[in-house]
Amino acid sequence: MHDNLIRIPKRFLDDHLERDLPTPRIIRETASHYFIDPRDPAIGELANDASHYADGLDEAPSGVVRSARATLRAIRPAVH
Repeated sequence: MHDNLIRIPKRFLDDHLERDLPTPRIIRETASHYFIDPRDPAIGELANDASHYADGLDEAPSGVVRSARATLRAIRPAVH
């Protein structure tokens, strides 16, 4: 049922969720990653947000920036 899930780091998605932005539903999780469906309608918003933080121009902590970059690398194939 949930084939081809995207594995993304928890740190950025948790930050994204805390800012009350549209967020893909979490299908499952491990200690450091969430798995989301690439067809979730909110994935575009997550990609846009990750792109904003990945450029490093925001004053976000470096861990959030690194996690945003990893998130973007993981979801880019699904949104292009």
